[in-house]
Amino acid sequence: MATLATTRCADKHCPGERDSSSVQQQLCTSPLVSSDSVDQRLARQKAAQFLREAEKNRRQIEKLEKERTLTAQCRKNGWTDVPGELEEYEKVLEEERNAEKTNLQKQLVKIHNGVRKFQRQLIDVKPTPELIERLKEIMSEVEISINTLKKEQRSCFEELLKEERTCRQEIAAYEKKIENVSLAVKSEPKLPTAPTVKTKPLDRDLPAEVRALEAFLLKTGGPCGGWDQYDHQAFLKVWTKHSGQPAYRKEVKLYLPSKTLEEIEQHEDWHQELIYLQDRKREAIQRWKASKHQERQTRIQSQEEVEEAGIREKEAKSQVHQHR
Repeated sequence: MATLATTRCADKHCPGERDSSSVQQQLCTSPLVSSDSVDQRLARQKAAQFLREAEKNRRQIEKLEKERTLTAQCRKNGWTDVPGELEEYEKVLEEERNAEKTNLQKQLVKIHNGVRKFQRQLIDVKPTPELIERLKEIMSEVEISINTLKKEQRSCFEELLKEERTCRQEIAAYEKKIENVSLAVKSEPKLPTAPTVKTKPLDRDLPAEVRALEAFLLKTGGPCGGWDQYDHQAFLKVWTKHSGQPAYRKEVKLYLPSKTLEEIEQHEDWHQELIYLQDRKREAIQRWKASKHQERQTRIQSQEEVEEAGIREKEAKSQVHQHR
């Protein structure tokens, strides 16, 4: 009886045990399945991102190759100066890249040799104080090499970022200049691009300061000092911003990439001379106005005196006539 009871009980509880074991197995396997699906999804995302980057790089390469064909077109059109300069600059950049690549490979080989040396020291040896000290020296050498490489690469990247910012500013300045020139041509197509200064004989009756300013402008190329109007306005903007301090030259070079520092300094001297002559002209005009005002006052006063004398003379004549 006991045996039958136990067998029946076992038969009754066996399905439950089977169900619980299957549930436990599912619970144990479900995290693995979910983790595998997450890994697969991440892998697919990384693959898609890699493909997008590859497609972007491919388009960039095609664009650069199309731009390189402009060299042949320039040569066909007879523009030999532009492609020649570009080829020379490209050679310089290629040499710099090769030198940097060689230096980087040497440093990587040095680090690799240090790591291999460290690995060889760990093969079939007994840990002794001398071995540990030697391993410390090797590790310190490898660490110094890695830190040196990181520092050099960081400084190199910082320089490249500075050059990139400078190039962007120069390109923006050129684009703005081209845009202003195109707008000026559209608005006034019949006007010449370069400002012309009309020569006229100097009036000898003008004050000497006025004649000096006009002669200076005629001699130096007009109110912009022989520069393009856009370049002169950019110079004035930065020069006024820095109140004429020498620190303005570094910033104005970004707005005027086609001008050398010597040309900027010469234009600065011209501008200071122009300001000096304009101040003298202003003072001369003020003196002229004061003298004109004084002359007018003198003329009015003399006219009043003449009128008063005439009135007195008439009164005297009338009195003489009455006495008669």
